[in-house]
This record gives sequence, structure tokens and C-alpha cells, in this order.
Amino acid sequence: MSEPLRNLVVRRILVALSASSPSLPALEAAVDLASRMQAELLGLFVEDTDLLRLAESPYACEFLYPSAREVPLSPASMESMLRNQAEWARKALAQAAERAKVRWSFRSVRGRVKAVITAASSEADLLAMGRAGWSLGRQLRIAPAKAGHAPGAIPVILLPEQGGPPSPQWLVYYDSSTEAKRGLLAAAQLAIAGPNAITVLIPAAGMELFEKLRKEAGTLLHGREIKVRYRRIDPEQEGSLVQAINEEGGGILVLGGMPADDETE
Repeated sequence: MSEPLRNLVVRRILVALSASSPSLPALEAAVDLASRMQAELLGLFVEDTDLLRLAESPYACEFLYPSAREVPLSPASMESMLRNQAEWARKALAQAAERAKVRWSFRSVRGRVKAVITAASSEADLLAMGRAGWSLGRQLRIAPAKAGHAPGAIPVILLPEQGGPPSPQWLVYYDSSTEAKRGLLAAAQLAIAGPNAITVLIPAAGMELFEKLRKEAGTLLHGREIKVRYRRIDPEQEGSLVQAINEEGGGILVLGGMPADDETE
């Protein structure tokens, strides 16, 4: 494990926003983290081209709340909607960051969500995203690096998209992979800013593997003055990771890189 990774310094946090998850609580959590780490916040709104293509369909429509009235969608109306959401995100970021006296910037980029986030992540030390929309199934995987991009090059924190306690609870998924080691060391470093404790979630069908991975994680964390708890989750049980996160009271999940999706299968 390289020395720069063992001594993660967070100067810039990229917070990814999109039409699918414009969550104020997740944004507030990112601002709080930037304040704790004395880091700059880089806001990124993605104008999702998949949504724009969807709006080209003659069958595309939206249902207005609370009337439930059906209104046809068009590329023009979708573009207007995305612009409005981008402006909402910019204003929300500005207000939250200025209250916390956190340096910030914001930009809106059109493209596919994951590709845009991946490209922008090269400018930051940490990537923060809302947890909704990312698969946390029974076998969590991290997207592999591709030529010209390194989606696993910086740690990722998945933020809860509902209100939570002001002091974050750090959870980290550890399966012994290189990416998991990156995430574990990042979580340990982040925990120093508060609350000085992490919970390590270990996928293991049996106790023998669990103990092996627990000792391995303990070796990586040796010498760090933080409190560590270990919890076993069943990798073959659908929803076991989500259940563990909920039973731990939510919290911020730390990964070594972006979760893999269907594109990386």
C-alpha cells in the first residue's frame, strides 16, 4: 500500500448532483464534511443525456404532483427541467457552503452520469455522492479502472439522503480487494475529523473467513488512534449490506472507488 494512500489528505471534495438525487440532506452532509476537513467543495451537476434521450420518445410523459395530471415530455421541456434543477443545486450548495464558511465552486456538465463523474474525479481527493441510485446488492463491486480514466483512483463516500445526526458515523465495506484497502484507510483518516471511530462491514459466509479479514483489516489500521468495530454480513443474502447499514443507524458508507453497475459487468 503506497504511502500517499496511507496518509490521505483531503483538499478538494467533489460532490456529485444529478436529477435523480438532488437531495438536500446529502448536500448538507458533504458541506459538513468539507468544513471538518477544511477542504474545498467542488459541486458538479450532471445533465443526464439518458433522460434527454428518454424525452425524445413519443410516449414520454410526467405526472404532476399533487394533481397526478399527465403531461407529455419533450427534449425542450426536459432541458428546461434540468436547467432548473442545476440552478436549484447551485443555490443550495452556495447557501450551505457560505453558512459553513467552506470554499466552493459549481459547474453543470451534460453527459452520462457515471462518465461525467469519473472524468471530474481526477480534480478531487474524495468523491461524495448520494447513496440512492447505486446498487448495494449482495456482492458489492467497485468499477475497474479504464484506459484514460481511473474511477477507483479516489475514495468514494455514499451519503444518506435523509436527515441524520450532525456527527457522521463512518461505515466501510471491506472484502480484502485493493479497492477495499483504499476505502478502509480513507475511512480511518476521515474518522479522525470526527467521531474518531469506524465500523468495518465484512462480507463473509462463515466465521473463519470473517476472522481472517478482520485480522487483515486490523493490521492495516495498526497504529491509528481510532475506535474500530467489525460486523459480519452475509454476501449471499440479498440486501444484507443495506440491512446492516440501516441497523447501524445509517451513516456514511466509504468505498475505495465507485460502485460497479451494469456497464462494467
